[in-house]
Amino acid sequence: MVAHVLSLKLRLLANGFKRSVGQLIGVIIGGLYALGMITMLTLAMWFTAGDIPFQGEIFTLIGSAVVLGWAIIPPLLTGVDLTLEPSRFVHFGIPEKTLGPALVLAGFISIPAVLTIAGLLGASLMWRFDAGALMLALLAAVATAVMAILLCQYLVIMATALRAKRRFRELTFVLLFVVLIALGPIVTSALSAAQSMSDWIQPIAAVLGYTPLGAFAAIPGAFASELYGQMAIHLALGLLYLGGLYLLLARATAKATVTPPPEQRAATAKGLGFFKLMPATPTGAVAARALTYWFKDPRYAIGVLIVPMLPLLFWFTGNQTGSYVMMFLLGPLIGILMGFSISADISYDNTAFALHALTGISGRADRAGRVLSCFLIAIVPVLAAAILPGLISGALWRIPGDLGLSLAGLLIALGVASVSSARYTYSVPLPGDNPMKTPPGNGMRIALTQLGIMLAMGLLLIPVLIPYIIGWVKQSQSFGFITLGAGLVVGIGLMLGGIALGGKWYEKRTPELMQSVILNK
Repeated sequence: MVAHVLSLKLRLLANGFKRSVGQLIGVIIGGLYALGMITMLTLAMWFTAGDIPFQGEIFTLIGSAVVLGWAIIPPLLTGVDLTLEPSRFVHFGIPEKTLGPALVLAGFISIPAVLTIAGLLGASLMWRFDAGALMLALLAAVATAVMAILLCQYLVIMATALRAKRRFRELTFVLLFVVLIALGPIVTSALSAAQSMSDWIQPIAAVLGYTPLGAFAAIPGAFASELYGQMAIHLALGLLYLGGLYLLLARATAKATVTPPPEQRAATAKGLGFFKLMPATPTGAVAARALTYWFKDPRYAIGVLIVPMLPLLFWFTGNQTGSYVMMFLLGPLIGILMGFSISADISYDNTAFALHALTGISGRADRAGRVLSCFLIAIVPVLAAAILPGLISGALWRIPGDLGLSLAGLLIALGVASVSSARYTYSVPLPGDNPMKTPPGNGMRIALTQLGIMLAMGLLLIPVLIPYIIGWVKQSQSFGFITLGAGLVVGIGLMLGGIALGGKWYEKRTPELMQSVILNK
């Protein structure tokens, strides 16, 4: 049975590359990039072996980072390869003692697992001048990779029931997004606060060496330092952690093979919500539906969450460099990003787009409703980001120009997005999926489409950008008012033009749009 499950996993892995040429190309490019990074790491460890300061601590940190990455990124952000998810075997009646270990071993048959083991083995070459430490480092690398993969599998199984709850998925995404955004400033602050490398690397590595993250990775450093008692403690802890984790995983896997997956209950709603607030017109109905998405669909959360995070990042950067110039660009940046966010509106609709297609709503009403919803969400943060930096810094002469460029950025982005979303669709995370999940085989198309949209927005913003730059250089409030006037005229004109043109394309391509979103499901 174990051999049969492993052969099944290999066959599924091979067949996955035959689904589409785009997916195969994406996997090849990603694999080559990962192999290139691993090769660079291996060569760096080979040529700098013996000259690396805090060698044992660095190896411990590398191993801990790998285990932590496997514990966080696959279970909570993207998920792992679930072709052999334990709950899929509920109906087969296979004995738990047989199927559990087979599925655990099958978890090691994946490209990320192979790359992880290769990367850790390459990092072990930093000990090549010490034969004993090198041998221990190679074994520790394999053991660390096993620990990482087992921990990932266990967390995925334990989180399966929780993932069925929408609020848990949304809260997880919000917390991870905030942590990822704030990780750079946190690490930079910690490093700058330390007087030397030893002030932070030694205590951190010492603590991690006694945890499941770095217990095995700390063994070569203890051996090289002739701390044999400490090495024995790390080894004993690592084996204890690994054995306990395997028992927990085998039990969880066996239980999942006989427990039906949790059902996702539909959300309940009270009252009319935004439909009560919007006018009883086609445009108002589309706007009310889109506003509901903005507040309840976590896929729209990226555009909302980035608003409070950008000021914090720019303030931190200015605090480090002593220049707060970037704070004055918050308004235009937030406006462009918020307007750009509706460029995938139809793709996000998925099969719910049939509601628009079957009711025969006009293209202009559809485009205008989506623009209105985004405008209502974005206008307050855009105005605040355009006005507050000038008020706080005392540079009142900047406010008209910042306001003009910010409003122009928002309005132009809404116009361009109204056209592009009626012309181009691409695969996005499905309703209920993790909002940071990237559908396979579409990375190049998504990147090129989004790049083209951004370039169009930038080119159309040039007439407003010219007087803004002149006013910035001359510190002229008069040019700021010129920027404000140009921004309103150009922005409103292009937004209305985008709604009109996008509406025409929408009406001509409604069947094709419906077909594309159905294929993307």
